[in-house]
Amino acid sequence: MVKSQSLVHKLLPKCSSRSVSSTERELQEQLEAERQAKAALQEQVDALKKKSEIANENLAKTQKQLDETTKTVEENNMLLRRLLTLNGNLP
Repeated sequence: MVKSQSLVHKLLPKCSSRSVSSTERELQEQLEAERQAKAALQEQVDALKKKSEIANENLAKTQKQLDETTKTVEENNMLLRRLLTLNGNLP
């Protein structure tokens, strides 16, 4: 707040204290609005990060399931080849 007040006094030409107060109040209101907008954006960023983390966790689970399924299919194919070879159906 001190920074904004000193900024107001530096930026404004010397005028009556009434117009300085009015301009300072407007700048304070603008600053508060910007703080609120920043807070709202931070909330959105945090929510998106959380969604991203959840999506990454789900992706990792899906990838693990896919890897396990692929391994099972490969094992089943190998067993099937052995059986067919034993029965003389494959060279």
